[in-house]
Amino acid sequence: MTADQRPRVLAVADSDSYLKWAATTLVALGDTAGSTDVVVVRSPIKPTPGQAEAAVAGTGLPVPPVLGLPGLWRKLRRERPDVLLLAATGPTAEVVARLAVRALGRERPVFVSGLPGMGLPATEHGTGWRRWCDIFITHGRREVEAYRDAFAGHDVTPELVLTRLPFLPGGPSGAGSGAAREQLTDPVKRLVFAAQPSVPDEREERLLLLDRLARLSEAGLDVVVKLRARAGERQTHNEAYPYDSLWEANAAGLGHAADTLTFADGPMSAQLIPGTALVTVSSTAALESLAAGLPTVLVGDLGVREDLLNEPFAASGCMVRLDELVGVLNDGGPHADHEWLEQNYLHAAPSNLPEAIQNLAGLRAEGGLAPLDDVVPWSSRRHRWSLLRLTVPRPIALAVAGVRRRLLPGG
Repeated sequence: MTADQRPRVLAVADSDSYLKWAATTLVALGDTAGSTDVVVVRSPIKPTPGQAEAAVAGTGLPVPPVLGLPGLWRKLRRERPDVLLLAATGPTAEVVARLAVRALGRERPVFVSGLPGMGLPATEHGTGWRRWCDIFITHGRREVEAYRDAFAGHDVTPELVLTRLPFLPGGPSGAGSGAAREQLTDPVKRLVFAAQPSVPDEREERLLLLDRLARLSEAGLDVVVKLRARAGERQTHNEAYPYDSLWEANAAGLGHAADTLTFADGPMSAQLIPGTALVTVSSTAALESLAAGLPTVLVGDLGVREDLLNEPFAASGCMVRLDELVGVLNDGGPHADHEWLEQNYLHAAPSNLPEAIQNLAGLRAEGGLAPLDDVVPWSSRRHRWSLLRLTVPRPIALAVAGVRRRLLPGG
């Protein structure tokens, strides 16, 4: 494509984490794209204005509009993007891809999809909902083979591109960025605990973490619990026991003053400042911290378990029990394993996403993109539910779904 034929890229997100990934991915495309735009599809997990502002912070992009499916249909018909970045949970991405095929037919855009953080394990349903994509973005060398095998299980072979997570310091754009910066040596005076909505999901384990973080605060460290959302705000995954609510209700019972811990929201980048150590169970914030050269700790107190999503970190060299943390920090650690960094998410490989997008957009312009008559739902039942929740308010959707279950068992 010539400079004046650079593809127009539209991203559609459905939650705060996907919006952050979409916005930073668009920025990372640089001059590859002729124009970029991002919208949020209206859904029960759409970000609040504050979450949306935090998600696009530092990208130069405005807080995106929220569109229902009819509004998105009109936008697709009006603007006819060359590339559609489906930055959404699997069922929603499938609905939007199907909408795009029906709106644009043989002029359908290049479909690009991926996950907004660590993508292991590569699952049958995760790839099933995205088996229509032309490009699937991976962020670590181990993910490439895992997703090739998972997509092969559906008899599809999307182009798998490797790029660093776009919101990491150093970005995904160039070779020579290195696996990570050298670890900064500022004395650690504060800990930032990166909370996750569903990891761990058990109330008692969350209380255990709050208690041990409070003990670190009482030992002289300034401990901040960085929330993805305040209690009551929706996220990509449901949060049954928000940390701020748990602390408010249980601090005294755990033997701590209410002001022992500080709770904060907003962009993670604002928390990753010199003199800070990042602590988390398995959040991708650990990768941001490692890339920024800060001491980074994966909590070892709960073990290594599939439901904690911390198996990819097992060999990182950063797993530490919280009761051992002060000693480890005083010794200048922990120190991430460089081979682990290179094989996982802080590799030095240049991104091949811009080239892949440009090549397929050029193929589309020449009429050579594989046609799609329709996007066949991975699960008809889940597809109907996704359409319902994207179309009507959640209470009505739940009521309709309940009636349907009673009238059509198994339907």
